[in-house]
Amino acid sequence: MTDRNSTVPKPFIFVLIPFEKKFEDIYKFGIKGAANDVGAYAERLDEQIFTEGMLDRIFNQISKADVVVADMTGRNPNVFYEVGYAHALGKIVLLLTQNSDDIPFDLKHRQHTVYSGSIDTLKSELITKLQWAISESRVRHDAQTSELFSIHIANVLIPQTGAIEEIPVINGTVKENTFWLPVIVRNDSLETTSAITHVYLFCQPNVAAVPFEYVALNTLSPNSIPIYSFVQDTNTPSPLQPFTANPIDAKDNLTDQFRLQTTIPALPPGAVETFNIPLIFSRQIPELDSLYRIRLHSAKAYHDYSFRLKIKYDFEVKEEKPPA
Repeated sequence: MTDRNSTVPKPFIFVLIPFEKKFEDIYKFGIKGAANDVGAYAERLDEQIFTEGMLDRIFNQISKADVVVADMTGRNPNVFYEVGYAHALGKIVLLLTQNSDDIPFDLKHRQHTVYSGSIDTLKSELITKLQWAISESRVRHDAQTSELFSIHIANVLIPQTGAIEEIPVINGTVKENTFWLPVIVRNDSLETTSAITHVYLFCQPNVAAVPFEYVALNTLSPNSIPIYSFVQDTNTPSPLQPFTANPIDAKDNLTDQFRLQTTIPALPPGAVETFNIPLIFSRQIPELDSLYRIRLHSAKAYHDYSFRLKIKYDFEVKEEKPPA
């Protein structure tokens, strides 16, 4: 519960509810009362003074809210639309209803409070959920504000996964079966970041181009067999072996996960670090067109960046001369 004597701003709960008289007590004593009890403040649109358009104001307040509370009772189309917008922004949305049938099928899997018209039931259950939601909102906010990276791969800006609808495409042509994608990572936050200790690459199973490493092959030298000396060949690329990603980490169906052999030190604000993603064609194909996702993992959080790789493999086919 929030300390009432604290100077930290109270969490903001934006309420989506039909503007009808029958919801007045539900809002005033149930929702607003629960918010007050957890040290937050709740508002709905008609309590605010603003100059912009109504829809712009709603979008603005949803964006600013720590938590959104939505009463789905009666299947109000405006509330449904606003809930969809809040979900698209990744907001924590607490759904309420007097009748469970008013929760659409696509939202049935989300937690919702059925209060059957009882304000006491609504308030008691909402207090518990608001305490969790406010705490979770702060965790997410801290993760976002303390670490903020921008990434360029092969000179293409790769936004964080989910930030934009269209996934950026990296185009190119290679003549060898091995190639490297240069990566530039910049700290865009105002604080020094934690070190990136793990870097992963996700892709689909059986993709034609996968990460590789150079391995040292010990081979016997023909002239030194009696003394068993070895000659090291360190120029042999070997594909890395993936492991199966946890389903939570593979919602985009990129189930093969590779650990890349790179780390990134703690970066001061504005600092830049570079590394390469080594890839090898496991088979000859005329063109690669596959989805990938790179993950930077620190002690605080992880950051995902999705991109599509379209690479033409301009390999040479050696003609075999017929026997004389």
